[in-house]
Amino acid sequence: MMMSFFKINKSRGQGFTLIELMIVVVIIAILAAIAFPAYNAYLLRGKRAEGRAILMDAASKMEKHYGDCYRFGTAIAVARNCAANQVNLCGNALTAAGCPSETLRYDLTIRAGSTTTAYVLDATPVAPQMVDPICGVLSLRSTGEKCMTPTGIPETCSNTNAADAAAVDACWGR
Repeated sequence: MMMSFFKINKSRGQGFTLIELMIVVVIIAILAAIAFPAYNAYLLRGKRAEGRAILMDAASKMEKHYGDCYRFGTAIAVARNCAANQVNLCGNALTAAGCPSETLRYDLTIRAGSTTTAYVLDATPVAPQMVDPICGVLSLRSTGEKCMTPTGIPETCSNTNAADAAAVDACWGR
């Protein structure tokens, strides 16, 4: 009797049944549904790093301008001009929209209303290369305060309250 069982099983052929294949497809789909959003969030955090870097670099140049001219610049220009309060933040790369980042994901500007004693720098995402509805425009003030302006929400800064500080840290921290 035992012999016939093995004989029947061998003659059935090698391979997978349709049910087994469908189970594998479902498992792969579940794993992809979990992994894909996490991967997209990881990519977005990496792209945000460019916005943070351009702001920190510009803040350093603003401080150097202050050391040379005894005031902050209020306008971006190709060359520094202390008398006209013009600061060189991006050299010859200056466009009508501001200073573009290296991969053209952000435009750097000095916010209107900045003075020779205080400034606010903005890194605005440029669509379609960079769409960031969670953090939106990243900002850095002369006091070192970090802010963000998500799409459709007023500006949120790190020194307002604990919840706002946590939200800003999520955009600036990683």
